[in-house]
Amino acid sequence: MANLLTNEQIAEFHGNGYVIARGFYSDEEVAKLQEKAFSDDSLYKNAWDKKDASGTVSKVSLWQDLGDDLYSLFPRGERMAKSAELLLDEPVFHTTTKIMMKEPLVGGAWEWHQDYGYWCYDNFHLYPKLLSVMIAINEATEENGCLEVLKGSHHIGRIDHSKTGDQKGADLRSVEEALKYHELVKVELKPGDTLFFHCNLLHKSNQNRSENPRWAMISAYCAESNKPYKENSLIYRPLETVSDEAILAYTE
Repeated sequence: MANLLTNEQIAEFHGNGYVIARGFYSDEEVAKLQEKAFSDDSLYKNAWDKKDASGTVSKVSLWQDLGDDLYSLFPRGERMAKSAELLLDEPVFHTTTKIMMKEPLVGGAWEWHQDYGYWCYDNFHLYPKLLSVMIAINEATEENGCLEVLKGSHHIGRIDHSKTGDQKGADLRSVEEALKYHELVKVELKPGDTLFFHCNLLHKSNQNRSENPRWAMISAYCAESNKPYKENSLIYRPLETVSDEAILAYTE
């Protein structure tokens, strides 16, 4: 098993609410993901258009079930799943995976939010024992609307959220106060770099005003002890992991 997070990275996650694992996936692994995603018409067919406050659109293709397809081999892979277990300090299960497609010149913003605040809590996860793992499919830069986070803001706890465009955004009074105390970090990534972030971390992204797309795959995990206490659209499914070698061995 390769590239599990180190003790230093685990401590960084708990202190800052996020950690970046540079080169978590190899060039060869990312090339397979790029080849699949960039030629996959079903991503657009199944995508939701999410408008920001100004009406600009980002596209999101999301699913819960994992199978034996290439997309599923990343969140099912021991490298990602075991790293999530190390960060949450217990066994985990998968909740959702999505591919975010922020297109050149037109890709919309994502308003300030917490994942726990806008969907985990409403899906009956009692505790904020969840995290997300974002793989950069292509380069994420300030110019093409990379993720921005407030370092350490997960310590604030859950903030109220309300409708902003097609999205739910965090209460702006709370965000403005948080900005006084927490450093704003622009998370620029190379393909294969992977961001692990806590479900209460405040984060956003700006519109893509560049000529380059920004695509990312984001898989979310929940601690086994934090299963939804009420049946909803998110259904508990035990996670069946696979060897990391499955990604490069995969053929259509």
